[in-house]
Amino acid sequence: RRVQLYAVGLARHLGVTDPELIQAIEAAALLHDMGKLAVPEYILNKPGPLTPAEFERMKLHASIGADILSSINFPYPVVPIVRHHHENWDGTGYPDGLRATQIPMGARILSVVDCYDALTSDRPYRPRLAPAEATRILTDRRGKMYDPLIVDTFLRVDEELSVEPVVR
Repeated sequence: RRVQLYAVGLARHLGVTDPELIQAIEAAALLHDMGKLAVPEYILNKPGPLTPAEFERMKLHASIGADILSSINFPYPVVPIVRHHHENWDGTGYPDGLRATQIPMGARILSVVDCYDALTSDRPYRPRLAPAEATRILTDRRGKMYDPLIVDTFLRVDEELSVEPVVR
């Protein structure tokens, strides 16, 4: 839910007003890692770095998640956001090596928010980072992995977005 709140809030700050795109971002933020169901638990919970083979297996989660979700007739573009949330601004990401504005806007937003959330959360392979360290990493990846406009906007508004979700 944190990723969802950040992603929708960031989209609004970026001037996204299309209700279908907002709904797509909202759904994709919750479902973007669904493909990890196909990744063995020992890889997901590994306390150290992944081997090249393990990383190749992990990378499949984006396309597998998109394949799973493509069987659902969403009235908005959820599947492209899920498929492309690990594409990089410079074209070095996966699964399709898209670059810059070839990457759907929702996926560019989700990638920044997902990175920040991952960095500021405990993981099996490292403790959470302080927000200042996470924003430094985002800044370092600006223009390489992430859309510069989205990073700049996120860094400007992240404190405003950082509200814990309400549990329903």
